[in-house]
This record gives sequence, structure tokens and C-alpha cells, in this order.
Amino acid sequence: MSIRKRIQDSLLLYKNGHYEGAFLNALVAVAATARREDPDRKMKDGDCFEAFLNKRHRNILQVEFRGELHTIPHIFYKWFRCELVHEGGLPIDVEFIESDQLSLRAGGAPNYVLKMSQGWFNWLVAAVVEAACNKEEFANT
Repeated sequence: MSIRKRIQDSLLLYKNGHYEGAFLNALVAVAATARREDPDRKMKDGDCFEAFLNKRHRNILQVEFRGELHTIPHIFYKWFRCELVHEGGLPIDVEFIESDQLSLRAGGAPNYVLKMSQGWFNWLVAAVVEAACNKEEFANT
């Protein structure tokens, strides 16, 4: 399987409303691209993943989640990628909101839910497709 196939699968899942599966495949593609960009393995996988996404968006903000400030790449790694891979689903305090914009809401009392727009999915896909190390793989897109 290739990074391109992960992106194709994620787009198909997203189109059919399977957002967790779409995000999981996109996050796998991000992780593989991050490692392709930094193959020497001096960084841990999570650090490599976050560094890759941080390079794609210099103005990454921090958001309060579970009582601490976190960057968006950290949230994607720890509470999206790791939870989907190791637990089989997103945490109960993470929800998607319908919007193609890059939107994020840290909900307060009584729910304390992190609400992430589906627009972040497109941002993840673009980070992979536009990465210089994937140029040949996505040359015909």
C-alpha cells in the first residue's frame, strides 16, 4: 500500500460520511509522509508527525483541551491518531462539526468537548499531497 492509496481511501470514506475512518487513513498518510521526510529516525514517531504538520502551518494555535494547552498537531497525534489506532475510536470528548473552514472550539461547561471542523481533514490531505517528498507519488493528481 502506498501513501497515495491511503489518501484515496480517506477521500472515499470522507465522501461517504465515514469521518473517523477518513481521518484515520489521512493520519496514517501524514505519519508515513513525516517519516519519509525525516527517515533517519532520530525523532520519535510522535515528534516527527508533529514537526511535519507544524512546518505546514506556521500559525498553529494552541487550544485548551483537558485542562492544558496543546497545539493542533499534538491533538491530531495524541487524541486522533493514537486513540483511533490503539482504542478503535475517538475519545468521547472529541466531536466533529460540519464546516469546511478550519474551525476549532474548546467547549466549556457542562460538556467540555473539543469540537473540530471537518475542514481540518482537507488540511491534513493537502499537507500530504503537497509535501515535496511525495511529489512523484502525486504527480498525476
